[in-house]
Amino acid sequence: MIVQVIEGDCLDVLRTLPAGSVHCCVTSPPYFGLRDYGVDGQIGLEPTLPEFIDTLVSVFREVRRVLRDDGTCWVNLGDSYAGSWGAQSRHGSGTGRRSPLSRTQIAAMPQQVTNVGSLSKVPGLKPKDLMGVPWRVAFALQEDGWYLRQDIIWHKPNPMPESVTDRCTKAHEYIFLMSKSARYWFDADAIKEPAVAADMGAMDGGAQRMPDGSKANNGRNFRVSAKGNAKTFRGGRYIG
Repeated sequence: MIVQVIEGDCLDVLRTLPAGSVHCCVTSPPYFGLRDYGVDGQIGLEPTLPEFIDTLVSVFREVRRVLRDDGTCWVNLGDSYAGSWGAQSRHGSGTGRRSPLSRTQIAAMPQQVTNVGSLSKVPGLKPKDLMGVPWRVAFALQEDGWYLRQDIIWHKPNPMPESVTDRCTKAHEYIFLMSKSARYWFDADAIKEPAVAADMGAMDGGAQRMPDGSKANNGRNFRVSAKGNAKTFRGGRYIG
């Protein structure tokens, strides 16, 4: 097997690849307004959220072109909060002694002329609003022609701590499964997990029946337990 690493601007590189030549794409684009990579024209520091979404739609349009008809695309994308960059929502805040990242973000996202100096990212959003970036991008890609097949929760048991005191710490991100066609290659057997319950029939309140009609487990009933949230564990359903 030959491994080739190609480095460059994603759009420029994608345009050099033949159509229908890629089996699978796994990617995590820069999140909106959360990091400065120090590169001119970088994705993620667009002046507005619609411009950020338009940029990603253009990139993934090229991804769809180079993807095989039976290929898939897996996209990890995190969310952002309106009015959260460099404490811009505080009236009169300037760049002053802020970090290079904060100064870049503030320069890219000027304050509104309002009494609170809130950010003008998306009409209708208020400071502290969760922007819903992953789903906005997913729906934009769907509208552009992608099949939006699934949203997968990337659960983080040990997430980065946050200093906020009026909401829970974010402990998950989204991974979207998208395809170019309605039918595509998907190896479900490769990711199967053992069922949690040893006796799935007992979850219905009765012992499981064997093919010959006899009761499994000597007819004994039992309840199923699992670590974590019983409402969402894999392999069975919630028993109230």
